[in-house]
Amino acid sequence: IHVVCTVTMQSQKKILFYQGNYDNDTAKLALVSVSVESSLLGHDIQSYEKVTRMLETKYGCFIYDCYDHPDYLNEILKTLPGDSYYCIVESIKKGLGEFAYIDGISEFLNELRK
Repeated sequence: IHVVCTVTMQSQKKILFYQGNYDNDTAKLALVSVSVESSLLGHDIQSYEKVTRMLETKYGCFIYDCYDHPDYLNEILKTLPGDSYYCIVESIKKGLGEFAYIDGISEFLNELRK
């Protein structure tokens, strides 16, 4: 099976799968990245831009790093105005819902809700 999945964020491109370069951690990283990015963009572009900018400036990382560092995302989401934090976290939770039983995904979601 030859599968190519790329995630592009602010001119950063990371190849997640390519010709057998597939493992469970890579799949979990891809699921979390897509869910976080779509939840942010679904909320509003300003939230997406603020979160990605803060991830890069404060932690030197990108959305695809949030799987390994949900605490970074959690902290940054809490700086958003109004009920944005709750709306975005619920959207991420909904996006990952059918995968919540998987260890890495459930740990990510638990850390995000702290």
